[in-house]
Amino acid sequence: MGSKIKILQFPIAASKGGITRYVLKNWQYIDKSRFQFDFATMSPALDFADELKKDGCAIHYISCYAEENAEKFEAEFKEILQNGKYDVVHLHTKQWKSFRVEKLAKEVGVSRIIVHSHSAGIDTIDEEKRQTEIALHCKMKNELTEDIATDFWACSHLAADFLFGNKIPCDRIKIMNNAIETEKYRYDDDVRQDVRKEFGIEDKFVVGHVGRFAYQKNHKFLVKMFADLCKKKEDAVLLLIGDGELRNEVYQQTVDLNIENKVIFAGKREDVNRLLQAMDIFCFPSRFEGLPITLIEVQAADLLCMYSETITDEIELTDRIYRLPLQQEIWVNNILNLSKVYKRRDRMLEMNQKGYNIREQINSIEKEYLGGGDIL
Repeated sequence: MGSKIKILQFPIAASKGGITRYVLKNWQYIDKSRFQFDFATMSPALDFADELKKDGCAIHYISCYAEENAEKFEAEFKEILQNGKYDVVHLHTKQWKSFRVEKLAKEVGVSRIIVHSHSAGIDTIDEEKRQTEIALHCKMKNELTEDIATDFWACSHLAADFLFGNKIPCDRIKIMNNAIETEKYRYDDDVRQDVRKEFGIEDKFVVGHVGRFAYQKNHKFLVKMFADLCKKKEDAVLLLIGDGELRNEVYQQTVDLNIENKVIFAGKREDVNRLLQAMDIFCFPSRFEGLPITLIEVQAADLLCMYSETITDEIELTDRIYRLPLQQEIWVNNILNLSKVYKRRDRMLEMNQKGYNIREQINSIEKEYLGGGDIL
């Protein structure tokens, strides 16, 4: 067989957020005899770097953001492209700041340039800075042309509209599902009991959330809503999985509301599939999302779920997920009503048929890397 298809994935991050999780999962399952991934990152170090290096992957560390020093960033990225001789550059994007990387890839002669939209909003805490970034995003989006890349991907139609708008024809945009290892999330009552014992919540009604403590995830709404729930349901506890820059602020909110003894800050965990088993209902009030992998995992675990109507309804794969406006009273009432209806979590949902099993979806990704094809 001929040489492997070389693909540069940019960017990945030490935080292992949604984009990094997506890229690493694809690398785990792709046919390594035919495809080679290398990675570029803005993080100074990656705690999973050794695993990638064992697989023969190169990791390129870029020393500065383009906004800090455009000339230095361009020089470093161009050198990566020239030395790597990549067949494909796969750019994972949340918002427009420039077309710098795309133009460098074209200049070097990369034959396939994929721009992949992963979000439907801008996740910046500071209001003034966020408005500045939104203005820049809209300006760049208005200047977008079809020749900036060869391929345009998105995790949902909402994410596609956010990044590409009407500048890229619909027939050129491919919706690529954020697939997971569905079998890892199959409900297991023994795991449920073990996790509930670990946290001392054996006899509690567990409301759960997984996500970074960031503006996007809207913990402020979640905690205030939970405080209202506690007035009507004394056995409720809130299990928060994740870490981030707003964690201390969210903790202080629980203190101010006098519910800190009912909220568990479990931190960053690698066993989310286990923790989902312990929950009774999952709440996801994000201000915006592309298509959240977390909600795919929640549905694979056959867990009742409520999510904000700001998120695309493309996420609805089962009959146990409810899309609600961001009004606290509505969320509280829905939780109370759903808590009275016991539903067995003993079915394995047919996620394969929906296109969200990574073992199936990776075939579509390979086909695209090789030169195209329709994604259903």
